[in-house]
Amino acid sequence: MLGATWPILAALPGVPARILGGDAYLVTQGSGAYSINESLTENLTRQPGVQIVSPEILSLGTVRGEPVVVRAAEPGTFLSFEGGEWVQPATAGNQTAYAGEGLVRRLGLAAGDDATMVGSSVPRIAFVHIAGIYRTATPANDELLVDFPLGRFLSGLGSTAFHSIRLRTSEPAALLAFLQGFGASVHVSGPNLPRADIASDPPTDERISNLILRSGIGGAPRDYLSTAVAEATSSVSVVAYGIAGLLGVLVAFGIHAAQARAFADRAPAVGVLRAIGAGNRWMRRRLLWESFPLALGAAVLGAGLGFLAESWLQPKASLVLFGHEVLVSFDLSTFAFVVLAVVAISMLSGLGLLRGAMAMRPMESIRETPAVESPQSLEAILRG
Repeated sequence: MLGATWPILAALPGVPARILGGDAYLVTQGSGAYSINESLTENLTRQPGVQIVSPEILSLGTVRGEPVVVRAAEPGTFLSFEGGEWVQPATAGNQTAYAGEGLVRRLGLAAGDDATMVGSSVPRIAFVHIAGIYRTATPANDELLVDFPLGRFLSGLGSTAFHSIRLRTSEPAALLAFLQGFGASVHVSGPNLPRADIASDPPTDERISNLILRSGIGGAPRDYLSTAVAEATSSVSVVAYGIAGLLGVLVAFGIHAAQARAFADRAPAVGVLRAIGAGNRWMRRRLLWESFPLALGAAVLGAGLGFLAESWLQPKASLVLFGHEVLVSFDLSTFAFVVLAVVAISMLSGLGLLRGAMAMRPMESIRETPAVESPQSLEAILRG
């Protein structure tokens, strides 16, 4: 069970951050003055070391009754960030949208279809024409791509505002220095860069929706996007780690039950070794030496087969989170942790069983329990 579920459980906590930033440097609004706008975008494109800049707007909505993330971005720049390609080339036009291949498969869309988008951030409705289909190997494969006017209409943003700016740069230190000098209130994160809060308080985890519903007053903070991603990440992590812990307990019981049945047949051998003078430390070392290779091999085989099964089942049995398919990738550290956990459970179970056997006298371990005779009927007794 643990082998079949560890890839999806390990992938869950990272989904919110991957949707927003991916592997690029991400700039989002801070708690201070509004800063994510066209002026900041134009200045970022002129900074040394910056190769590509993508301002973006995110809107949550529904298409054909299914949840969809609508992203407003320049298509060519967007595909460059996501490493994507066109499955069916895009055509220009008004009120057009471009659908990811995963979304097309999930909703039964096709190039040339007309779709009705219903916004959830603000009460808006829009009619678009699917003018192209793209493919990426990232969660963006499940999104709908639109232009900036439509993105601002669906999200209710101002005429020059964006939700976030993604960029690639070879000089992250110069990027931070520019933002500080520019006076922008932003949160910055990216590859090998801890989150930096510039002219801004750190994002909080106040459970914004619960606070508003409970009090009836208030509103989202200016840096609600970073706060929402942090909340979503922590919520998904709690669920994933909770399920992993429950499965770990079930796996521990299963391993212990299997080893207890196998160890019952070897209890007399323990008695014989103790009778000829084997000490407790020697017995423990002998058990660990014999069982470690088997436990390690079983753990590697089980975790490896689980990853292969998970990859084989996608996308037919995929898990959709926040409108995105959870992509499974091989994570060496998580794989090693699963193997280590299974081996540790096996070793502890074996030592516990050995301790119980060593608590008995050697003669009691060696002596076989006599078979219980089946009861005879009264007629058989009288005839005897």
